[in-house]
Amino acid sequence: MAATIKQIGELAGVSSATVSLVLNKKKGVGPETRDRVFQAAESLGYRQRRQSGVGEARTVRFLRIAKHGHIINPSHRVFIADYLDGIEGEARRLGCAIEVATYEHFEPSAILEDLGRGGIEGAIVLGTELDEEDFLALRGSPLPLVFIDTFHRSFDFDFVDMDNYSSVFSVIEYLHGKGHRRIGLVKGSIETRNFAERERGFLEGLEHFGLPFDRRDLFAIDSTYEQGRLDMARQLQGLADPPGALFCVNDLVAYGCISALTEAGFGVPDDVSVVGFDDLPSNAFMNPPLTSIKVSKHRIGQCAMNLLALRLEDPGRPSEKTTVGGELVVRASVADRQGEENRA
Repeated sequence: MAATIKQIGELAGVSSATVSLVLNKKKGVGPETRDRVFQAAESLGYRQRRQSGVGEARTVRFLRIAKHGHIINPSHRVFIADYLDGIEGEARRLGCAIEVATYEHFEPSAILEDLGRGGIEGAIVLGTELDEEDFLALRGSPLPLVFIDTFHRSFDFDFVDMDNYSSVFSVIEYLHGKGHRRIGLVKGSIETRNFAERERGFLEGLEHFGLPFDRRDLFAIDSTYEQGRLDMARQLQGLADPPGALFCVNDLVAYGCISALTEAGFGVPDDVSVVGFDDLPSNAFMNPPLTSIKVSKHRIGQCAMNLLALRLEDPGRPSEKTTVGGELVVRASVADRQGEENRA
């Protein structure tokens, strides 16, 4: 087994960070320490990874996998671009190059074969639409993988995801503070791990504030705008008294929901307040502008690239699972019901 950065550091009596600086020929380390690190590396048989050419950066790949396309689709290009922007910026800082590969279907054998062709040293995977069986299939990867936009405690991979639970809890806290006492949930008809975590945060938030939840106030619609609008319209048929507020598991779900509510004769926010998740740029131009949870996709991309760089230097390090918190961006889609008796 190849020597790791950690082992070199222990033998040389320095930190892993110092070893990395020395081996990557960075400034900030004295000559005696440099010599000690190089001697330790040589005695352990450490060989730095081959670069493709003199002065050329090591290359890592960003895998955009659309297993079914209900969530990873053209409408979500903005936040995927934010992930990639964060990855690329951190890669440049670390002296790495990024290439992008898109898979419109999940075929693990083809993905693993591509990863094993050479020329790249690791990959960051957009895992939004992947489930547990898919992660099992990717255990055979010949290269280190870091997953973003998903999170599974049971797998020994590095993950960086948004903190869905606490973000949605803050939505319930906000709606409760605005006087809403009957709050419904609009979830995705195709489940993802993130959607499931948002539903858990929603239900536990209601319980924390002593708010009841009627299963009739649960709606499941598609995550694409047009089909989501049709799904919501169908579920609103014959419903004369909807919840006074709705939390939607993402902004596109919220767009379809608002459109269906308007077509059914309900005003937003006068009759029904709506909150989304993702804070897409178009939220500010909705009618009304949409209140939503904003999570820094740029920061998630940065964290993922950092984790991958650490993994490349020290393959044996324990896996890390990181979450990035969100903030509520308040706009005009929520009515203030303080002092009123909300619909029960």
